Amino acid sequence: MLKIIHITNDLQRLGGVQRLLVDLVSLQKDEFLFEIIITRGENEYIQEFASIGVEVFHLRDLGLTGVIKHLNNADVVHAHLFPSIYIAMLTTTPTLITEHNPHYRRRDYPFVKLIESFLFKKFIRILCISQGVRVSFLSAIKVNPAMTQIVPNGVDLARFPLVPKPYPKNKILFKLGMVGRLVAQKDIVTLIKIMPYLDNNFELHLAGDGCLRQRFELLSNRLNLHQRVIFHGQVNDVNKFLLSLDVYIQSSFEEGFGLAVVEAMASGLPCLASNVNGLNGVIDFEYLFEVGDIQCLVGKINDFRNSVQLYDRAARYSVVQARKFSIEKSAQIHSSIYKNICM
Repeated sequence: MLKIIHITNDLQRLGGVQRLLVDLVSLQKDEFLFEIIITRGENEYIQEFASIGVEVFHLRDLGLTGVIKHLNNADVVHAHLFPSIYIAMLTTTPTLITEHNPHYRRRDYPFVKLIESFLFKKFIRILCISQGVRVSFLSAIKVNPAMTQIVPNGVDLARFPLVPKPYPKNKILFKLGMVGRLVAQKDIVTLIKIMPYLDNNFELHLAGDGCLRQRFELLSNRLNLHQRVIFHGQVNDVNKFLLSLDVYIQSSFEEGFGLAVVEAMASGLPCLASNVNGLNGVIDFEYLFEVGDIQCLVGKINDFRNSVQLYDRAARYSVVQARKFSIEKSAQIHSSIYKNICM
């Protein structure tokens, strides 16, 4: 049985990369022998990995020498995120990486792009989770395009109801929400700023934490929205949170794929998203708005609230669309890649 080691930064619950690893490894555990190495964060999926017999190691326990020893004993190393991808360069084992985001700040520096254009030739394959990510990567890093391959993310649809949410006819409150880190990339500011344009029956629920939480809370208080904008912090039961909402909104400046939107669609929620690469690959134009376009977003939300027909159609669309992004499809592609590398 081939031994595959994933090396990544952490295994935090609200991260898309982290959830993808859990779902992929769970599906492939009878096909490959897996280990996970994390390099700086924490493992919040201890029970999940223990239940499927996958060991998780930490750089601080193994030391750099120990990590390299583990990597050298694998058949394939699969690296995710910086700086873990740099550590993966130290192994003699065939290594592939996944590019998860369309933009990394380190690549704003020309010398970094130059260095990575040289270093990335070490990798045997560079997987990109969407066409937008691939285009951005190749514009920044000068490698042979044949080294790259698009492998869309997938969702474990069995964890979700896949039933359109019915229009909340007898409900006073209308709950909007988003799941994600409270960082600049997610454009939480736009979500907060739409609230004064909506009547007092609307609430905004934010699941997640991050370095800008205090700033967003201050903005909410300054706009006198402290009772209508609810910060839930870290949410372990994302499914339960999604089912409590009436509309899901992903207002981001950029996304690699849009995993959170697919999960919301699989929950049967009408969804709205900003028109950026990654998101516009998983949801149709009708449900997109331009980044920061408050009036457009408010109009689409009110349309859902005021029309049972529009709400129901959006909910049905979400379920149909979510089915296109199953984790099984993603796992099959990954399995084929691992086997081809070892042939």
